[in-house]
Amino acid sequence: MSKRPSIAIAGGGLAGLAAAAALAQFGFDAEVFEAAPRLGEIGAGVNVSPQGIRALRAIGLGDAIDAAANVAPGVFTRDMHSGAPLDYRDHSIVEPRFGAPVSTFHRADLLDALAGGVDPRRIHLDRRLIALEERPASVELHFANGVTHAADLLIGADGIHSQVRRALYGDDKPTYTGQMVWRALVPGTDLPTDALAPSGHIQWLGSGRHFFAYYLRGRDVVNIVTQQDTRRWVEEGWSIPGDVDEMHASFPDAEPRLAALLDAVTHCSQWGLFLRPPTGNWGRGRIQLIGDAAHAMLPQAGQGASQSFEDAYILARWLAAMPRDPEAALDNFRRIRIPRAHAVQRSSSNILRTKHDYDPHGPDAARAKVDAVDAMAWIWGYDVVAAWDQVPAMPAVT
Repeated sequence: MSKRPSIAIAGGGLAGLAAAAALAQFGFDAEVFEAAPRLGEIGAGVNVSPQGIRALRAIGLGDAIDAAANVAPGVFTRDMHSGAPLDYRDHSIVEPRFGAPVSTFHRADLLDALAGGVDPRRIHLDRRLIALEERPASVELHFANGVTHAADLLIGADGIHSQVRRALYGDDKPTYTGQMVWRALVPGTDLPTDALAPSGHIQWLGSGRHFFAYYLRGRDVVNIVTQQDTRRWVEEGWSIPGDVDEMHASFPDAEPRLAALLDAVTHCSQWGLFLRPPTGNWGRGRIQLIGDAAHAMLPQAGQGASQSFEDAYILARWLAAMPRDPEAALDNFRRIRIPRAHAVQRSSSNILRTKHDYDPHGPDAARAKVDAVDAMAWIWGYDVVAAWDQVPAMPAVT
């Protein structure tokens, strides 16, 4: 191939827009095809850890990211019923140690920041992919509205229900974990001033459940995301409508601050958590999966977005290094990324029980076991810029 390959990206979410911005930074013009009629339809909070922030800075998005981010001084943990303090995870040490803070975003604001790194003429909305054809020198995409598009390379960034992955490998069969999430956004002005005291980012622990709440957009919005063991079946998806009364009933005998948060919820969504074991099915030939399409993980380690941003930077670097042999570049991308992403997937799956095994009436009630900064150092300290072409060393994760 004598020129830089043409690239199509299926999916205009976090992974797809980050990949497009990274590719643009290295001189590639990628066309992004998003099924939704507009970007940012789903409102939710998104956590990005330090190495993810550094990856975004490296592709020229630092100012936009900093403007959209909330940075909490730390995570304060309380008992769900008594309100007793259990732990404080100090985040003031994170930026000096890892070169960037742990940041939280409204998803729409983060998408806007990522889209700022992409020529808007290259973002095509209302393009739902229904089929693709692999050819010796190209991939052809077919959309529900009858439009087709051919490109030298296809990047599948279309999430947990990836149509690109399905076309390559058939339907996956994720395992329901017996856990579910409630999500809600509430106006910050609807809450008592001490609801998220003292840090603005609070976690409540109870037996078989936990509850996070933190500010977004300064203090204008509070993001709520919970997780609990359940015996009922809950479908997988970000935007499945939930029942507010049922959400409230999931947290009985809540201490006053937590009760005030629940009382402020007027709309919520629910999400069943499904486990997809690590797999090497990340693509073939001229097709590459990234983000949740390649390595969907449970949310405990807060790595879904950050791992997508690592993907985006390293993918762009490899294609820039080998523009005349993009298939070899994609092979190298997989060689570097798969071991790390698999280790993070396994770590995310293992964290849950340290929270859900908490017994507020047991002998260790005063010493909640929470994931500490040190435990995340091997993830947060990864230098994506310096190590883009190196298989990273990682701790053993079973």
